[in-house]
Amino acid sequence: MNTPADANAVHGVVADEDVLLASRALDIRMLGGRAIGLFENHFIDLATAIAGPASAPRNGKGHDLRRENLCRLVYTLGGHGEIAQIPVDYGRVKLKLPDLQPAAHCTDDLLGQAIRIDGASRFAYLPLNMAHDIANISLDSTHTPQTLLTLSHWPANRTPQAYKANLSTQSALRYMAQARDFPDARIVTSDHFDLDGLASIYAFLAPEHAQRHAPLLIEVARLGDYARGTSRHALQVAFSLNHLAERTHTYAGVNESRQLLSTFGTLLPLVKDVIENTERYAQAYQGQWQLLERTEALMNDPQGVLEEYPDIDLAVFTLPPRPASRADRETPYHGLSAISFHNRTRCGVLAIIDGPFIEIRQRYESWVERVSCKMRGRCDLAIFQRALQAQEQGTAQWRYDGVQWIMPALKVKPGGNSDFSAQRVLDELKQFLHVAPIAWHTP
Repeated sequence: MNTPADANAVHGVVADEDVLLASRALDIRMLGGRAIGLFENHFIDLATAIAGPASAPRNGKGHDLRRENLCRLVYTLGGHGEIAQIPVDYGRVKLKLPDLQPAAHCTDDLLGQAIRIDGASRFAYLPLNMAHDIANISLDSTHTPQTLLTLSHWPANRTPQAYKANLSTQSALRYMAQARDFPDARIVTSDHFDLDGLASIYAFLAPEHAQRHAPLLIEVARLGDYARGTSRHALQVAFSLNHLAERTHTYAGVNESRQLLSTFGTLLPLVKDVIENTERYAQAYQGQWQLLERTEALMNDPQGVLEEYPDIDLAVFTLPPRPASRADRETPYHGLSAISFHNRTRCGVLAIIDGPFIEIRQRYESWVERVSCKMRGRCDLAIFQRALQAQEQGTAQWRYDGVQWIMPALKVKPGGNSDFSAQRVLDELKQFLHVAPIAWHTP
């Protein structure tokens, strides 16, 4: 059903009536210049849901998702380096949105479930969904109707200009050090667990200890979000906290808020001890520490090559020959530590060649808002993925996570074999990046 552009709109996003009806459980936001449906920290690109991968608005307006305005972007390998627009065959492309029910916001004894480090703490933590109807301060996350203050580097954030930073932790620490008046809120909230979120929340729940260890917490947050850093202490703290967080994961089916309560409820009281008595947690950090050491040794091998192409924001890592299982090579970063790669380049797109295998990644830095430097906008590698698949003669199924993911990867699904050499894929990728339009950008 097509309707006038102003007839069916939610939060400024215009779409056909059936699309808006099917997306009623989603919190629709404009992020990175695209219409994104949020649901418990899952990001659904609405253009893709409507018109399929590699789709885009004809008029360049990311909020206009009427079917009549969407087209498919097509790239051909070995061609003249052009991207064409073709109509979407809606007879074959059906709306793909998860069958979700609108979130039921928790109301029972919310404040009694809030996580505190000690009784003297001014603030307590609740997951975003549980804080939906409570005055809150949102950290490293999006906002709710009751959010009085946001301190986040997410795209389209509402962080006051004085506190904007590359990491949410930096914003939180700066605010707690400088603010004289606090919003009338006792709850801090976030909708996911990662180290930047953990450190941001800790800055509010244990402000004195957090300020004493501010540089370390910022390094830990950077390792968590950007996989960059060299501080031995920060690395060990980050590895320990991530390991401890993994141990809190419960059985499938536990809703997101309950899992966050479990994870933050376990981790927040431990942050101080992990920082001050890190060696006690050697068993927790040892596995990732050894992986980092192995990766560093491999990357320092003179047979390995790093080539950078700043004009297309691409870094190519060709790994030296190594004994590795296919399973290793099918895991993220070919089973190696991402930190070793990210410390060696600032390019936003990484191509990692490991024998016949290639993995292409887009960094988290290009997803968030940064103040120290502006990252080049992301292109939609779904266009390139479809081009590869169209000419694939082997058993490979090429997979791309989606431009809206925080760190999307393009690679062959486990078990398949491609008839493309890694070098052929790389050569085609370089040509594609020269002509690809920007599909995700932040201020």
